[in-house]
Amino acid sequence: MTEIPSLLIENAGLSILLLALIPALWLLTAYRARIASVGSAIRRQTDAPFNPDPKPAPPAVSVIVVAGDDAPALEQLLGKLFDQEYPSAEMEVIVVNDGKNDEIKDVVTRVKHLNHLPNLYITFTPAQLRNVSHRKLAVSLGVKAARYPVVMLLTEQSRIYSRQWLARMAAPFADSAVEVVIGSAMPAVRVDNGWGVRYRSFTLGADTAEWLSAALRGKPWRAHRANLAFRRDIFFSSGGFNGALNLRGGDDDIFISRIARPGNTRCVIAAQAHVRYIHPSARREFSTERPARFYSSRGLGKAPRRLFALSSAMNWILLALCLAATAVAIFSHDWILAGAALLLLLTVWTVLALTWRSTLKALRCRPALLAIPLRILRRPLTNLHHRMRARRRRPDYHVF
Repeated sequence: MTEIPSLLIENAGLSILLLALIPALWLLTAYRARIASVGSAIRRQTDAPFNPDPKPAPPAVSVIVVAGDDAPALEQLLGKLFDQEYPSAEMEVIVVNDGKNDEIKDVVTRVKHLNHLPNLYITFTPAQLRNVSHRKLAVSLGVKAARYPVVMLLTEQSRIYSRQWLARMAAPFADSAVEVVIGSAMPAVRVDNGWGVRYRSFTLGADTAEWLSAALRGKPWRAHRANLAFRRDIFFSSGGFNGALNLRGGDDDIFISRIARPGNTRCVIAAQAHVRYIHPSARREFSTERPARFYSSRGLGKAPRRLFALSSAMNWILLALCLAATAVAIFSHDWILAGAALLLLLTVWTVLALTWRSTLKALRCRPALLAIPLRILRRPLTNLHHRMRARRRRPDYHVF
């Protein structure tokens, strides 16, 4: 009679292990493919031949730089912009002074006159306005002031490392059907240090991989204001930021959700078109601005984000099932079954860790191979924490 309970326990362990194959197969196929698609696209676009002087002629471009208080960063960025491999007659730069630093105007004036740049301009957001996000207002004023049909968005914190950045971001607009170009932008690694830096780098890199993978599949739902381009006409025809001017964040998400469609959007993520940005506080960006994005994204479509949400659940389900199968196998002294359960878990985690490491390196993050599985498990908990924070502190994400 004692053999019957023992047999039931063994069968239970085997059943649990077979059940664990479902999340394992999902993670090794759909989830892994989405992660790998970003790294593969970056390498493919980077290595593809590119003619910086394409035929027909490149489109005329207005580069809008929203400047806050970092005058030295702005001066460095302006130098990089006017050093681009792009016809100067087809480019203008509009700096929108969104802060209270008088040095911003001094920098623009000095650069304009010392380098004889008639296509460099400056405007500003009225300081007395209330109940309006200055960031969204600054972008709106810049687009309104733009003379050319294609608009590129940057901030003074944007860092450009290639002289081909503008040419690569503008190239898709040679196709009249293209109205939006989404570029990649990541925080500069060197400005963040201290406790949790690796996890912050992983989480922000995973966020970027999530929305870039959707854009690559023709389902764009988000972009980054530090590297985004669109046709000027579509900004006005879509209403710009109407209905969201009082939100502190989410300008790029809200705008992209309105104008981006599968047929009118391209994703340019070659290394030469990559932008890094210097945030005043990486920890503040992580703990404050990330919840603000969750808050502003409440009204956005959830379909493009379901795969990553489901995959996060699958990671936890796989862990629970493999540990349960191992516990049952140990209890019944079935060491082969216990080893098989642990081997399945380690195999899936190893494959995912290697895939994430490849994509994160392409995005120029700080990958740490051995810790990636734990960070994959921790990320949905962080997302839940930031969502709850956004709900609790709603007034923080509005301008009153």
